[in-house]
Amino acid sequence: MRRTLALLIGVLGVATALARPASAGPWEDRSAAMRGVYTAGAVVANVVPVASAVVARQCLPGYIVCKISFAAMSLIAAGEQIFMSGGNDWEQTQAILYRGFAGDWWVTPKQVAGMESVQPWPDPPASKTEGQGAWQPPPL
Repeated sequence: MRRTLALLIGVLGVATALARPASAGPWEDRSAAMRGVYTAGAVVANVVPVASAVVARQCLPGYIVCKISFAAMSLIAAGEQIFMSGGNDWEQTQAILYRGFAGDWWVTPKQVAGMESVQPWPDPPASKTEGQGAWQPPPL
C-alpha cells in the first residue's frame, strides 16, 4: 500500500512538472506542498524504471541505474581505447571517462519542475590541442 501511494505521488509530481511551465516562478516562491510533489517525483525518477524516462529520455531503467551503467560502459570503453592506442592517447581516454562520470548522478526536484535540465551524458570537453596543430582533415 505504501509503495503504491509513493508511486502515485511520484507520478503526480512528474505529471505536474510536465503540465506546469518552468516560468511559474522561482523555486523558493513555490508552496511547500508543490515542492514536496516535485521531490517525490525526483525520488521516483531516480529509482523506478520507466519513470526516469520522463525527465531523461536516455534513462529507461531508473536514473541512478542508468548513470551507473553509463559510468561502467565508459570504463570499458576507456580500457579498450588505452589498449588499442598502446597507451599513447590519454586525452581521448580522459574524454571517454568524462562522458561517463560527469553530469548529474541523480535527478533533483528542480529538474523535475523543469527549471534545470537533466544531463546524464554531457558533451565532451573541448580538446586541449584544438587549433594548435591538431589533426585537420585534408582540403577538398
